[in-house]
Parts: sequence; C-alpha cells; structure tokens
Amino acid sequence: MENWPLPPFFKRAHTETKASFAEALVFNLDGSSQLGQLQDFDPQTRSMRFKAKGEFFPGSRRFANIKSVQLVQPVALVPDAELIRLYQQSGGHTVNPTARQFVVCLTGGELLQGRTRGFVKTRYGLFVNLCTDADNVIPIFVPDSALKTYQVGALLGQQLVDTAAVQPDLLKQALAEQDRRRQSRLDGHLGDIPATGPVELASQTDTLSPYSPVRLGDILMDQGLVSREQLLQALDHAKSKKSNMLGHILVEMGALTWSRLTQAVAEQLALPAVSLRDFTIALEVLALVPKAFAFSHHVLPLLLTPKTLVVAVESPVDADYLEELHLSTRLQITPVMANPEELSARIAVEYANIVAQHSPVSIEHEIAQLTQQTAPMPLTGVSDQQVSETDTVLVRLVNKMVEDAHKAGASDIHVEAYPGEQSTRIRFRIDGVLSEYMKLPYTLRSAMISRLKIMASMDISEHRKPQDGKIDFSRFAPIQLELRVASLPTANGLEDIVMRLLASSNPTPVDELGFSPELSVQLKKMVHRSYGLILVCGPTGSGKTTTLHSLLEEVNTPETKIWTAEDPIEITHPGLRQIQMLPRAGLTFATAMRAFLRADPDIIMVGEMRDEETCRIAIEASLTGHLVLSTLHTNSAPESVVRLLDMGLDPFSFSDALIGVLGQRLARRLCKHCKTPLTEPSAELVTMANEYCAGTTLDPDAVLLDWRTRYAAPDGGLPVLYTAPGCDHCNHTGHKGRVGIYELMVATPSIKKLIQAKAPVEQIFECALHEGMQTLVQYGIIKVLEGLTDTMSVRSACT
Repeated sequence: MENWPLPPFFKRAHTETKASFAEALVFNLDGSSQLGQLQDFDPQTRSMRFKAKGEFFPGSRRFANIKSVQLVQPVALVPDAELIRLYQQSGGHTVNPTARQFVVCLTGGELLQGRTRGFVKTRYGLFVNLCTDADNVIPIFVPDSALKTYQVGALLGQQLVDTAAVQPDLLKQALAEQDRRRQSRLDGHLGDIPATGPVELASQTDTLSPYSPVRLGDILMDQGLVSREQLLQALDHAKSKKSNMLGHILVEMGALTWSRLTQAVAEQLALPAVSLRDFTIALEVLALVPKAFAFSHHVLPLLLTPKTLVVAVESPVDADYLEELHLSTRLQITPVMANPEELSARIAVEYANIVAQHSPVSIEHEIAQLTQQTAPMPLTGVSDQQVSETDTVLVRLVNKMVEDAHKAGASDIHVEAYPGEQSTRIRFRIDGVLSEYMKLPYTLRSAMISRLKIMASMDISEHRKPQDGKIDFSRFAPIQLELRVASLPTANGLEDIVMRLLASSNPTPVDELGFSPELSVQLKKMVHRSYGLILVCGPTGSGKTTTLHSLLEEVNTPETKIWTAEDPIEITHPGLRQIQMLPRAGLTFATAMRAFLRADPDIIMVGEMRDEETCRIAIEASLTGHLVLSTLHTNSAPESVVRLLDMGLDPFSFSDALIGVLGQRLARRLCKHCKTPLTEPSAELVTMANEYCAGTTLDPDAVLLDWRTRYAAPDGGLPVLYTAPGCDHCNHTGHKGRVGIYELMVATPSIKKLIQAKAPVEQIFECALHEGMQTLVQYGIIKVLEGLTDTMSVRSACT
C-alpha cells in the first residue's frame, strides 16, 4: 500500500506494480477477524476501505472500530544501500539495521509479539513489521485507539547493564528513584499517560514484562475511571519538572552521559546514533524544516535524497511531528538518534548560521537593531526578558564571545548583571588581569544568562542558589574547548555567570616550564622516586595541574602504570588512565583513591587534597610502594605542611611519606615586542635586593654585588631591567603571556623532625631557608633580572 510507511533505512526489494488491492487480515474490536481485500488505506481520515471475503462490495472501516490490520502477502525488504551510502558520506556512523524483539499490548489485553526490522509510530497508530525470515516481513498496523503500550528491544535498564554503561547497583538506585517519583505523582494525584516508549517502560531489570501498570494514569485507565484526554489535561497542569524516565534519572545521578544513553536507546530501537559534529548540512536541506518547527520539536534535518529526508531526533517514539514533516515535505522521513544536548546546540547554531549567511551586517549592528525593537519597560517588577534564549542573534553573540575569549588567551569569562536599565558587563581575564570585552543592553540580560545556563545543563528556573555546570563548546563551534560554568545569585534577584576556559592540550615538558636548572634537576630526581608524596600548592589558576602533568609526562613510560583522578580532566596524554570525578554518582577523590589501590598502580595523581579521608588514603598509598602526586590550595610550601597536619593527619606517617612541596605562582610576562630597558635601574636594584633578603640572614649589599657580577650588562654595567609601554601585539598592556615563579621545599631529615613535632610554620620556613629553599619572591626577582617580567608583576603574584 502506498500509504504504508517503510522502516528506517529499508526499501522494498522489488519494484511493485500498482495493484488495486492488497490481501489483508482485519482484527475487530469484538474479537472476530476477517480476511479480505484492503482497497484503500487513508491515515488522514483514520479510515480504510475493506472488502471482506464473501462480500460483494467494499465497506468503509474506521480505525476506531478495529484492533489491527495485517497484510497477508510478505514484503521483501532490503537495506537501502544508496541512502546508507549517502548518509555515511555525509558524516553518519555505520548503519546496522538488525531485527529487534517487540511486544505490543492492545487495549483488551492481547499481546502481539515477535521480531521486527523497524517500526514507525504516528499520531494515528503504530506500524510494525513482523519478521518471517532474513528478508521478508509481514506489515502490521495497530490504530492508536487500540494501542495500550509497546516495547521494542530489551528494557533500557537491562540494555545499559548488558553493555556495561552502568553498574547494576547504580541501576537499582535509579529504579528506586524512579519508583519514588512515580509514587510522588500518585500521591499528588497528577496522573500519567500510558507508557509511550522504551525509556518509560524500563521498570525492572531482569525480565521482559510486556505491560506493568505501575503508574496512576495506567491504573485509572484500566479501571475506566478517567479517559486518556482527561489524563493529558491533568498532565498539562502538573508542576513537577523532573522527569521520571529511567534514562534521565541515571543522567541526573551522573551514572552515565547523555551520549551513552542515546547510544543505548539507539541500540534498543535498532537505529543509528549519530555524532552531529561530523555532519555538514546543506542549506537546501535546512530549508525543508522551518526554524520554529525545528526548535519546537527538537528535530534537525541532516540529509536529503529524492525520496527520503534523514532527520536527527532525541527519540522517534511517539514522534507525531515526523508525520507532520512527512505531509509537508512529501518525503519519507527517516529518523536517527542524537544526543539531546548536542542536538539542541546544533539546531541553534545551524539556524543562526542561516541568518548570518544572509545578513552582511555585523553582530553589533544586529544587537542594536534588536535593542531598538524591544521597547524599554518601566521598572514595575515585570520580567525584563524580552528576547528568547534561542534567538539567533543571541546564539551567535554567545558563541562569538567564547570564541573571542579563546583567541585572546583568556582564562575566564565574567558575565555581570546589574539592576534596572544598567548594561550587563562582560569581562575577560587575560594573563591574570580582567579587561572589559563588551556591554550588553539590559533587555538582553535574562536571555544571555538563560542561554549560558541551557548550554551548561543548569536549571534555568533556579535563580536563588549557586549552580555548577560544564559546556563542551565543540558542540557549538569547531574548537576543542570545555568551560566550567558557575552561576551565582546577586543582589536584586539577578545572577552572574563565571566561566573558566579549559582548552584540552598535551603536557608541557618539564624543561619548558621555566624552572631554573637547579630546580629542574631536583624535581626530576623527586618524581623518579618509587614511592612517597609530592605536593604542588598555590591559588586557583596558578598552573598546578600543568605542573603535575609535566611531571607525569617525565615518568610516563610503557613500564609504568599511572592512574589519575581529576575534576575536570584538562590535559591528556597516551598511557595515562584518567578518571573524571562524578560526585553525584558517588565518585569522589576518596573513592577513586581506594579503587586505585586495587588496580595495581605505580603512580597515582589525585587532583586535589580536599578532605581528611583523601589525605589519609594518599599517605597510605605513598607508604605502601606508590608515588602519589597531588595539589593543595595554600599560599606557600611550608604552609601546606601545617594545613595537612591541621586536618588531623598523623605527623609521623605524613613526615615519612613526604618527598617535597612545590609552591608556585604565575607572573605577567613582559611583551617581547615593546619591552625597553630602564634608563636608571640603580634605585630599583637596591629596592629589589632589600626585598630579596627580607626575612632571611642574607646581606642586601652582598646580594647586590653578586647580581652586578652575574647579571651584568654586555658592556659591564649594571644589570638591565625592563619596562614595556604597550603595543598592538599586547593590546597596549605591556604584558603578553605569563612566567612561572616557584619555591621548592624538600623534605629533608630536619624538616621531617619539625613535622613530627608539629612545629609552627615559621620554624618550618626558617629550616627550609637554611636547607637552601628559594622563596617565591626571590625566584620572581631572579626572573626580573633575567628580563622576563617586572617587579610590579612579581609583587602582585607573590604578596
């Protein structure tokens, strides 16, 4: 039949001659069945013309009066090789249209089950193809009025366990949470609609149950107390925003990612799961789906053939809009699965690009026009959100802001909202200093914040408490960049957004970090120890992670097993086994450390010593034959020792484990294009010598005499100090990039004795100086003498 849809990525093996009828078997609501000729099948009017065997004339049958229609003659289906080839050439993954188990439960309780090569769910019913052998199928149609629920493929929970996507214990927790949410709906008398897809049917893990009325809506409908329409009206008034679908709950718990969930559901439904970043979408394909339709139904067109349109969707189950798309395009619609987050982002980007390609004006001009179109509102307490967070101009603006920050080498982006009609200020932190990037009209304030929160998978309805999120910016632009996002509530009911840019990169060799030759030798000697504890301390953004990975790269050999626990994973290199922390799923630094001890490690790197439990496990590991590296947020190397002792660690075990502590800062590097020598450096050299010797027994005059010998100018004069007035290369700041400043406290026997005695930080500091430690200030002054930075930058970084 012409109106009978084919399963995705299949076609008929033989070109059919148009026949006036098809032999069919009709199952009626009264339990009877009739064999006859199906002469017309019209889904739009929800009717068909059927001539039963023994009757002289065909009669009209309403879908509402039948249970199912089965075509008697098997149909030979083969994969549509041309469509699959074009799809894969455009960037799609391999298509593997294998048969899947299916179970359909009718309203009377009858079950229809077997294996199918694909199904199509429309607003008027379910088309499923019952496999008879390798190629042939029997097409079956179940009207929506007779369809209670259906399941295609294994239950989602079992699918996730079988593919090792989640552990059975986490799945049990998710199922318990699913039951709790369903029960809360039952207690609140909200009702629910019958199960409409494989995700919603996942209510147990070990058996395939064709139907289980565990929800209030199902129970009420079974008892005839309410109709489907009444339940839908009740759901329209439901206030709960949390999903009670098992897959969504597992993602909320951090047990798996959206991508892994999409892959599992795709395997369940025998559909390809696509990575949208691999697709290049033609404008003529995008034009087939209007922007409003794409945003409303979360659908993105990918590929067009003369007869078929391939579209990416979150789930094809109960996707009635695909039938609308079929009617509007007159094409067969073939759905493929996509990550929901990636799908929404790509929809926004593609339709924004259409506007950009047809609009020669700058984005600044578009913002100005948008501002003029939004009339100013009096301060009457009414919301100021006059622009949608999906507006193409806003989407382009947000993407351009992140791209510009990345190009400028910014470490952070600050979006600061001010009350009333004050502009929203956007600032970048570049080389440790904030500079203004742009001011936005207040009419774009709420939409900008909402757009960023959507990209970071935050709750856009929550404005009263801080939230954390992450943005994988490679989903929005061809840049390998991750952003850590924090939203903070501010005065007047507003919110600020701060984003840290984490560009994935390879480790920097130790010799390129700016260590002095003596320091580099000491660190390499320490990191080649077979066991012990090495700490790197400093404030946020001081380069501790970069230093740790450089040290790991020094010892990363095929003979060494290295485990890392990080949050987030910023740097990767082959050979490391890295684990991303997921606190919501119970995966913390402490739990990861315990797991590492059972995984035969040689070296362990833990991102941060945040609590006593993590510290105790780290010390235990370092005393049992493992080298442990970690970080602390402290101001100096000696203070790190006292901080850990204050956490309650045993001083004897800690002193035995400790190898050394490296403190570090980042100072602004002078721009090499515009730096010029100071004309009178003598006064500045005296000041520097006094700062160098402060708190030590060193003599400033002796130090200054040594500098004049060691750092003398080529003509034999005083050491040369530099300043930088600014130029185009450094954006007229005088600084471009940063230079590392370090202090290394080696755990000598004298230091260990002070640790065991719980000595104050002053005594440890004095002992470390006596043992040869060079302080942060001293190290920074040497960098000034080497012409890499200036005293102002050193003072700013170290004091």
